[in-house]
Amino acid sequence: MFASLQQRLTHSRRWTAHRGIAILASAGLAAVLAPAGAAASARPAAPPAKPYFSVAENYTIRYYPRFMTDFQQSLSGVNRIAGPNRVGPLYGFVVSINVDTLYASFYLDLSQGPQIFTIPKTDVTYSLLTLDVFGDVFQTNIQSQTPGTYGLVPDGWKGTLPPGVTRITVPYPVTTWIIRADKYSSTNQNQIDQATAFRASLRLASLPAYEQDPSAGATKILPQAEFALRMKAIADDTVRFRTTNFFRVLQAALRSPATAPLSKSDLQLSREFNRLFAAANRAAQHGNPGPLSQMIQGARAAHAMIIHTWLSHTDPNHWIYFSNFANWHTAYLDRAAGNEYIQYGNNASAAGYYNAFTDGSGAPLNGAKVPAYRLTFSKNQIPQAGRFWSLTAYLPRGNTLVPNAARKYEVAKFTPGLVTNPDGSITIYLQAAPPSAALRPNWLPVPRGPFDVLLRVYGPEGNTSPGAKYVPPKIQP
Repeated sequence: MFASLQQRLTHSRRWTAHRGIAILASAGLAAVLAPAGAAASARPAAPPAKPYFSVAENYTIRYYPRFMTDFQQSLSGVNRIAGPNRVGPLYGFVVSINVDTLYASFYLDLSQGPQIFTIPKTDVTYSLLTLDVFGDVFQTNIQSQTPGTYGLVPDGWKGTLPPGVTRITVPYPVTTWIIRADKYSSTNQNQIDQATAFRASLRLASLPAYEQDPSAGATKILPQAEFALRMKAIADDTVRFRTTNFFRVLQAALRSPATAPLSKSDLQLSREFNRLFAAANRAAQHGNPGPLSQMIQGARAAHAMIIHTWLSHTDPNHWIYFSNFANWHTAYLDRAAGNEYIQYGNNASAAGYYNAFTDGSGAPLNGAKVPAYRLTFSKNQIPQAGRFWSLTAYLPRGNTLVPNAARKYEVAKFTPGLVTNPDGSITIYLQAAPPSAALRPNWLPVPRGPFDVLLRVYGPEGNTSPGAKYVPPKIQP
């Protein structure tokens, strides 16, 4: 999936120069050449309706996820299965990465013909997530926990697959495939070695390569530094500070046959945007910057709306949850917000995501102002999960993991030595300094500054099942 680090950095410079984005890539990290700072969290007052403003606003909301996936696919390449050797604070390529599973993933491009995907037999619990370029789940006929050799073919392909290869028709020319192998079993048994072996045995090869060697296309395990570009920061800064370049990236992406599905409404919006953007640029060249300024303002207003949509979508205890995650369909604003904060997420039947930026009173989480927080699940509030639940802390700038000397990034159902209180409740300690030794398993290190936390429930059931309206407890200072 990824070339070498040096190749990636070289390619990223060429890509950004070609697309017009001013990004400096150095030592595996991306720093956008724009001022840092928190993005606006409140929706600005809407100006009078103007076609330049409103079309740019709608265009940004609808295609914001494609800016992100187009950037990632351009740097990563296609039809190469890969995963990081470890995940820590350096990792930033996928927004809100988890540390509960071992990852392998690939961007599938069927424009040159079928790809053969081999899943080995294993006792490890794993999931296969298949998404279109906007982050919506699409279904395949690959059954859960079912090993096999699968021929991934484009719709309408008339060729013949080798014996023993099961045909799987993929509805779109370019898609995202993610395999997550659980590090611990549902009974909390360490299965990291088995998950590692399973990931290494996955295969993806072109049909000719497979016919020549059925073992071709093994998973590439790459250094964490290969995944260090901070996608969220790149997207935030480009739309806010290099807005016309953001537009040009999207225009190029939408011209590509790789961007699908596109509805009649999608194509109409794209054509209208292209017409107005061309007119605005002509006007600017003749001394009238007004129309282009309106389009820039529209995109920035859209970005503020995306952020506001996520941060304001809270339950009574100030947790964010979207029941339509990865089944966005035409909920474009929800879709953009979901990609902004939890990229490549599962739908609600596979996983529940509960995100908090504030404590139970609504005050922003900040380890510099509050040295210690507590999150206590009563016995009946402990998330019920067929696979696992976990709590992870992130730095808001890129939604990356919190650096800490203990290299501890989560508290989970499977955490060795997890302490249960005498009444059956579980308390998690969110603080920079470690608690007493007896409580260390329940400690989630947070920074001495702003942070957010994400509660994941993989295999939601019982009190967290879709439709159960689970509300996590308040975070208490």
